Amino acid sequence: MSDRVKGQDASTAAGIEAPTAEPKAWSWSAFISTYLPALILALGTGIALPAIPKLAQSFHVSLAVATFVTTSFLIGGVLGTIPSGWMIDRLGRRRVMLLGPLLTSAMAFLVATAHTFPEICIYRFFDGAASQMWLMGRIAAISHGAAPSQRGRQVSWMFGMDNTGKFVGPVIGGFLAAAPFNVRTPFFAYGVLALVALVPAYKFTKDTPLAERTSSKSTAVSTISVKEIVRTRLVYFAVAFFAALTRGPAQASVYLIYVSFAYHLKNPHMIGFLAGAVGGLTLPIGFTAGWLMDRFGRKRTMVPGFTGVAVSMSGLAITAFLHLGLPWFIAIYLVSMAFQALTGGSIQTVGADVAPEGARGKFLGLWRFTGQGGTAISPIAYAILVNFSYGAAFLFISASACMVSYLVLRHVPETGGRSFREAANTSKDTAPNAVART
Repeated sequence: MSDRVKGQDASTAAGIEAPTAEPKAWSWSAFISTYLPALILALGTGIALPAIPKLAQSFHVSLAVATFVTTSFLIGGVLGTIPSGWMIDRLGRRRVMLLGPLLTSAMAFLVATAHTFPEICIYRFFDGAASQMWLMGRIAAISHGAAPSQRGRQVSWMFGMDNTGKFVGPVIGGFLAAAPFNVRTPFFAYGVLALVALVPAYKFTKDTPLAERTSSKSTAVSTISVKEIVRTRLVYFAVAFFAALTRGPAQASVYLIYVSFAYHLKNPHMIGFLAGAVGGLTLPIGFTAGWLMDRFGRKRTMVPGFTGVAVSMSGLAITAFLHLGLPWFIAIYLVSMAFQALTGGSIQTVGADVAPEGARGKFLGLWRFTGQGGTAISPIAYAILVNFSYGAAFLFISASACMVSYLVLRHVPETGGRSFREAANTSKDTAPNAVART
């Protein structure tokens, strides 16, 4: 690759490119095009969630086999990242963002009418792949069109709306799955909501600029290979992987299973209360995190956030080693989830910052594959360590968070915040070379 192309690639990695195609983070247009579809799709996912165990049980399969309903969705999400990225570069993000909810709707209706258990697993696999299409297309749009001063809020608020939908959805889904409704009713609702999400996507989603799509096929930028993308951004991929290891068990609700077994909780209402407390605590923090990243910078938000996770997870390890009571666990657990919320959206924001022009889809496919892979591996590693020691499992999460803090603090240049914008405005000519050296 020529020095000129490297300079262009590094300039994009610095996030200096700031087209004005995307609306501001706090605007009616951003709400319609980004936050509302994210909320609707997540609401559908949450509604379907309570029906999954009962639907699997209706086929009279064992617990181990029943878990494939969830596992197949996760595998589909991991394997769907790279093809989605390829399609974004070749077909344009608008087509991919429309295809995602359409495929989600089709899979939901097929699950609702499935006659065998293998059918459900196959449909859930493609549902997982479809879930990546809209999300990656939206991140690609933010990466291309949003200024660095807006990306943190747009990405974090998008994930905040996603968390809101998943927080509210199970309440509705539990009602729909109970009598007098059928256990398959939530999936019909899921399919309808995915179609509803198509409306704002169809009306307000802008396509990848023709110049960029053309460049992804024919110009020098398209010569950026997978090896070059990873090699020049290896530290960023390491951050994404260790961050996924840190967040995986929380996203899989593993800690709720832990507290149920470790403290012999037989009352499901206690688990529900704890999950509700976490949701109520983390939602406002997640929305605030985006503003902090844009105002003070990615590093100044991520380092305290992941350091807080590391310290609080070490605290949970101490509660396990010393066999401390449930109040100690709950107090430290809530603190840990608060710090987890502070890191929410940060990794995807950094990914949007460093995505190379002309190969955004390819990069984001690899980026999401790394993150989704870590998210899938982490609960498995946690479960294996639990067999040896509860405390060791928490220390594994703490060590992963420490690694993120170290890498971000020592090896990742700032890609946002006021100080970054001021430096970019005063030295645009020298900034690409500085980032390239980093």
